[in-house]
Amino acid sequence: MIPRENYLQQLIQFKDSDFIKVITGVRRSGKSVLLMQYRDYLLSQQINAENIIYLNFESFEYQWVKNADDFSQLINEKLKGSENKVYLLFDEIQFVDGWQKIINAVRVSFNSDIVITGSNANLLSGELATLLSGRYVAINIYPLSFREYLLAKQVPVDSRLVDKYYLEYEQYGGFPSVVMADEPLKDTILSGIFDSIVLNDIAHRAGVKDTHILKSVILFLADNVGQLVNPSKISNTLTSERVPASNHTISKYLELLENAFLFYKVQQYDIRGKGYLKTNAKYFIVDNGLRRHAIGKKAANYANRLEILCFWSY
Repeated sequence: MIPRENYLQQLIQFKDSDFIKVITGVRRSGKSVLLMQYRDYLLSQQINAENIIYLNFESFEYQWVKNADDFSQLINEKLKGSENKVYLLFDEIQFVDGWQKIINAVRVSFNSDIVITGSNANLLSGELATLLSGRYVAINIYPLSFREYLLAKQVPVDSRLVDKYYLEYEQYGGFPSVVMADEPLKDTILSGIFDSIVLNDIAHRAGVKDTHILKSVILFLADNVGQLVNPSKISNTLTSERVPASNHTISKYLELLENAFLFYKVQQYDIRGKGYLKTNAKYFIVDNGLRRHAIGKKAANYANRLEILCFWSY
């Protein structure tokens, strides 16, 4: 496992507090691995393994847990007769409808330390925020930074090989599974990650039946990194390319892309008015490797690649 020390320390900092730890981030960025590293830390602190409960709701074992009633039944089974403090690690919890009320009930009713993960920004909105009233801490996890990348490759920062590895990082990005794979497999893994995000985390969850427009928006944003854009501009461009889409549809898809952590929005700031403008914004893709996979040879533009890296280094 690749150490994610910065994120792990954040979890440790809030260990045994009344705060629910909420780990969010794009699919395959390392949320599950971080949970395992936290579990290993707990074991190193002499916490009994029986008091650490890890549940992955994306796994086959828990496919039957569909709603709050199923979740409540599972929790009661797992915690039955428990007298000691329990450490609950819930992975990809967004697959359970109505999970928010159960999480809050567990927090109130049991002596517990709770960590949850999810691949959608809506995890922190709506009912959860209302129920917890500020009793949660958000930890946003991203693909590997270049420093983490060098750590994974066991390359010292003062090594002569840093330039070589920088070029590889710039080309393939920082998804942990891509970083550790042999070069012939990297593109295949990136393709799988891209399809999983677009088809599972966005299209399936939001009920998008025709993914052609959605993918066209992704390609537009990936190809226009660093450019100020808005729904109208995107709509006009796609329409000129015979992919007609209304401003409303484009706005909806932009929100979905943000919620899946595939793109991050940076609003234009008005220095004179000292406020953010609502019209134009820049969108930065979460990983250079995904961008190259999406737009192919167009990704050769060095200035765009460098701007993405600068954005994520800030």
